[in-house]
Amino acid sequence: MTDQTVTFVNVIDVDPAKQAELVDLLTEGAEKVFQHRPGFVSLTVLASKDRSRVINSAQWRSVEDLQATQADPDAQDYAKRVGALAQGNPNVFSVASQFGG
Repeated sequence: MTDQTVTFVNVIDVDPAKQAELVDLLTEGAEKVFQHRPGFVSLTVLASKDRSRVINSAQWRSVEDLQATQADPDAQDYAKRVGALAQGNPNVFSVASQFGG
């Protein structure tokens, strides 16, 4: 990854009964839309063991690539569908320090 690489992280609070549905929706969005967008690097979906949260973490080559994806109507559709299921708290990060890997 380069110095321009950014990570979009959305910590999503979800009704435990809807966690699997949310994971499926995020996975579908990654498979159908996000991985095909310019600047996409990777995407990870994490599901909490207590089923109350999901973390969606996506790496992009640049903030411009991320912004272009967020403006895409297909990506916006997935964001609306996620918002209808659960309450997210998205933000964009850059690596401040890293160990291992």
